[in-house]
Amino acid sequence: MDRPRIILNKEELDRAEIPLNHVLVKMLHTSEGIKTKGGITVGFNTDTTYSEGDNSWVADLAECYAEVYKVPKTLFFDPNDPRSMDWQTEMELKVGDTVWFSILESKNSPEIICEKALYKSIPYQDCYVAKRIVMRGTQLNGSTLRQETVECYKVISLNGYVLCEPCFKPRISALDELSEKEIDKSRGIVKFAGTPPKRYLREEYCHIEDLQVGDEVLFDPKTALFYLERLENLATFDGNNKYWVVLRRRISAILNRES
Repeated sequence: MDRPRIILNKEELDRAEIPLNHVLVKMLHTSEGIKTKGGITVGFNTDTTYSEGDNSWVADLAECYAEVYKVPKTLFFDPNDPRSMDWQTEMELKVGDTVWFSILESKNSPEIICEKALYKSIPYQDCYVAKRIVMRGTQLNGSTLRQETVECYKVISLNGYVLCEPCFKPRISALDELSEKEIDKSRGIVKFAGTPPKRYLREEYCHIEDLQVGDEVLFDPKTALFYLERLENLATFDGNNKYWVVLRRRISAILNRES
């Protein structure tokens, strides 16, 4: 069953106030008739069960990134107020950024249609990472001899989330050919890490301040690991690379650091 959508004109959308600690995003794609990078049509299943576990075909096709259309002037944090965010952090998104966010929030968020485009209201604390264009130009494609647009991006990790490259289990012996093909969910390699939260609602929470790209880190045993993008053929954030999304406070130790 299709979810109800609110239809607004451009003037109504632009003057509308967004909810506390939310961002309004403009969806950049739809999973209906979605194609892989090789041109294969995957299609879309309207099953309403979205999951961030290992086995969910519907979640594989979830619409989990969009263009930021409107942001709040500030974020609200107050340990004594139930409307507060779970942690204190700065608003780091800007209008025009491309942001990746929670699959579940993408599915359950309010939806607005304006001039045939789809907009969603997403809680800021469920936004993981953003890309911002810092330079745009053109260059000559050597194979086609045509001018093409080139863009350089800045990556902003949000809300204390860290993107980690999965590690594989070490070989037990020279005869072991299976371990190094099996992902080790206890650890990862830091690829993107931003500014950590200043405070948490729960005062017992803490995190490692000095995380660096390239660090091999150990995850807390209770960490619920999930991928920023679940399928290589549909990934848009960084080529075909897949990254775990991990809260900084769920990283319990730095095991190795590049010199």
